[in-house]
Amino acid sequence: MTPVEHNPTAPGCGTAGAAADDPRADSGAGDCPADPRHSAAHSGESDSAGPLTPERELAELREKNLRLIADGRNLASRLQRDKEEALRFAEADFARDLLVVLDDLARTQQSAAQGADSAAIADGVRITTEHFLDLLRRRGVRPIEAEGRPFDPDLHQALMQQPSADVPAGTVLRELERGYRMHDRVLRAAKVVISTGPASG
Repeated sequence: MTPVEHNPTAPGCGTAGAAADDPRADSGAGDCPADPRHSAAHSGESDSAGPLTPERELAELREKNLRLIADGRNLASRLQRDKEEALRFAEADFARDLLVVLDDLARTQQSAAQGADSAAIADGVRITTEHFLDLLRRRGVRPIEAEGRPFDPDLHQALMQQPSADVPAGTVLRELERGYRMHDRVLRAAKVVISTGPASG
């Protein structure tokens, strides 16, 4: 009988075959050699996108920068629209309050047209003025004190000077047009006449 040759690549190779011939054989001595086809398959595997070359990295960075620039422009446009919308309706409450003053003026005008006496008309004007001043106060607007106060170029606008025996020089003698300030900012300086003190001679 012809002895069967041992084929290391046969399905029976490896630990099981070695153990069948010699129980004392090293368990690793009969390991099958690597299949060349299997090794070739592994050696041919690579990233489908290919290696990250400097050119490709630069292109990706450029694309990211373009997206960031576009996002920034969109955000700036949206903020500008929101700002314009807020400014457009910022005075809506103030305008709504002014309608009350307008109603008062309309009633006063109607009373005058119906032949109301001067006292009634004057009372209507007074009420309207009080409503309007109250509206301004709620908005932080206050009249500037002028008459009898030392002249302040930041608050007063001198239109003329007059001598006065009773009012010291450099003091506001008379107010021609009332000034107003909003919080710490002057909206309109008061137009005044300044005393030059007693007349000489």
